[in-house]
Amino acid sequence: MDKKLKNYIEEISKASEHPSKELIEYHKTMTAQFQHERLIHLIVTLFFALFMFIAFTIFLSLALMLPGESGTFLTSCIGVITLILIIVTLFYIRHYYQLENGTQILEDITKKLYGRDSK
Repeated sequence: MDKKLKNYIEEISKASEHPSKELIEYHKTMTAQFQHERLIHLIVTLFFALFMFIAFTIFLSLALMLPGESGTFLTSCIGVITLILIIVTLFYIRHYYQLENGTQILEDITKKLYGRDSK
């Protein structure tokens, strides 16, 4: 999605020099699709963050409640799951950040297409 967004931004930036009604309609459609993608990734990111916090809480609870060898295997399994969720959540946050910045650029291009560029 990052490459698609970057390619579209380059394409529409060049085309926005000579706006037309077709270009504006196309841009509105593409911007809506990217904003929908951003919303979906926000929801997924929030759920992964929630699962990460739940797994981390379970990990800490098990580590404190089952000291010694009795809970070592279970605690280490939950610890690995927590670590995986932390890594995936960080990648989702990074991806969402790039989508958010890309849609901000698209909003600036929209203003330019409508002749309301503040620059």
